[in-house]
Amino acid sequence: MTASTRSNPHPASIPRPIGRRPLAQCAISIARAAALARAGILVTAVLLLGSLSACDHSDATPLRAAGTPEARIGELIEAFSPLDRTVTSDVSDAKFVHGQKLQAELCKAGPAVGHAALVALKAQTDAKNDPLEEKPVDVERALLTVAAFAAPKETQVLLENLLTQYGASLQLRTEATLLLAQIAPERAIELLEPLVTKQKQNSTMPDEEFLLKAWIIACDKTKRSPVPELCDVATNLFQPGYPRVIAVRELGKRPDPRGEAALRTILVESTGDGYLRRITVQSIHALLPRETACELFHQVAAKEADMNFLRFLADAIEKWCG
Repeated sequence: MTASTRSNPHPASIPRPIGRRPLAQCAISIARAAALARAGILVTAVLLLGSLSACDHSDATPLRAAGTPEARIGELIEAFSPLDRTVTSDVSDAKFVHGQKLQAELCKAGPAVGHAALVALKAQTDAKNDPLEEKPVDVERALLTVAAFAAPKETQVLLENLLTQYGASLQLRTEATLLLAQIAPERAIELLEPLVTKQKQNSTMPDEEFLLKAWIIACDKTKRSPVPELCDVATNLFQPGYPRVIAVRELGKRPDPRGEAALRTILVESTGDGYLRRITVQSIHALLPRETACELFHQVAAKEADMNFLRFLADAIEKWCG
């Protein structure tokens, strides 16, 4: 399928008008024209700049008025759509920065823009029935983000369904999990609690680390302590390594006897996960008074059998305990 026949990823899949060029090519043309002008080749520069009238600046349809919610969402789709692989890094960097700024702006634009983002997201989802249609996940995530913050009430049910139901891509479901924790933390806690404390996660769910991050966000927003669940994850040998690392780091920031007890347990854990134990040393140093932490480190060092960890512990004692 050629570039000229590839379908447009916009909600209204209307072919690009003939004779118009993508913004990436326009940016290159502008740069070349400026260079030619500096070199004194004015005729060529003028001709090159004259060709820019064919550039496509929005990819919005002619029926879409500038500044309408639909037009703004069209800009968002354009900003997050993949560039041609031949463009230079300065063009791709500028496009990335523009996309981030535009997304942040539209997140505050209100319910009309949020609704337009939901409509466009549905169009993206419907397009998945066409095997020839491009489905850039960055576009879907940007649309979902704008919808969640600009129209949270209208988007909440969709976020809940993406978290709990199989079907959408894991990237989009992961984004939905984090967004739900931000816009509806109370509801996120209800849905996430049984997932965070589950001994072994289902392979069709978002990765445990993102479930845990969403749990922490939701708890912080509702002023609920996440420490009991963090302790459960940190000491759960069935959990993958990285969620346990996240939990151990968070426990080091939250003074709580339960967290201290969990960290003491992990410090002498004999599973062979030296990295987790090193992070535990750092968390204990941050959490406990200096004298208490140093006494604990000396006690562990006196009985430590892992020479690599013992060397790390000796360095920590020298650095922090003098």
